Amino acid sequence: MKYYLLILVLFAFISCEKDEGVSKIPSISYENIEFKKSINNITQDSLILTINFIDGDGNLGLSNDENNYPYHPYNAIIDQEFNWVTFGSSTVTPPLYVYEPNGTYYSFSNSDNRPSYNCEDYIIDTVSTTSKLDTFFIQKNDFNKNIFIEFLKKENNDFKIIDWKRIFDEEYGCGIDFNSRFPPLNISNSSQLLSGKLRYGMVSYGFEMILKNDIFKLRVHIIDRELNKSNIIETPEVTLEEILVE
Repeated sequence: MKYYLLILVLFAFISCEKDEGVSKIPSISYENIEFKKSINNITQDSLILTINFIDGDGNLGLSNDENNYPYHPYNAIIDQEFNWVTFGSSTVTPPLYVYEPNGTYYSFSNSDNRPSYNCEDYIIDTVSTTSKLDTFFIQKNDFNKNIFIEFLKKENNDFKIIDWKRIFDEEYGCGIDFNSRFPPLNISNSSQLLSGKLRYGMVSYGFEMILKNDIFKLRVHIIDRELNKSNIIETPEVTLEEILVE
């Protein structure tokens, strides 16, 4: 049985004010977390996180169609001959480089260190240099997303990160996690202080299967359009039963 994940930005309460020296690096704090069970197991369960945010220039949020540099999904791995490295290539010439869409490149490895196939390091696609579908060696770009969620479950008095990608596809790590995007929050598109509450919904059939009634917490941060990373926050330690709402 498969347990799907879905991420929904529900809504945000936003206020725009005059900039009074507030940092242009976003700051967040914890507000609330809720668990809503599905009705008769027909729909997926929901975990809804609410955070407070403040940003001095209000440049928070990415549209779904913003996939050009620096919000592109991945960088290419190329060899010394500037050829894209593929999973099955037998003609790779080290050293290898990371090549970004803006034309910059930098060292990746002095040797051909391609790992076995997995969904973190490879993508099946066509690229600008060839129309042939192939499995390309890549480096994922963290700036393609702007909200990052880690689940940590308590085991023997220690918290361990839950690898959702491996839970849903143990062999290749092709599941999905809860890192995603929330849309632009400043509709005026002008530089101004922005503050409010962001409700971020995560939907899955697997919450009760994985979390059960164990103690867990979330670790969260966001990134603005200028690639500034916020502070990292953690939710209180909770169980699903403790945060269950009707």
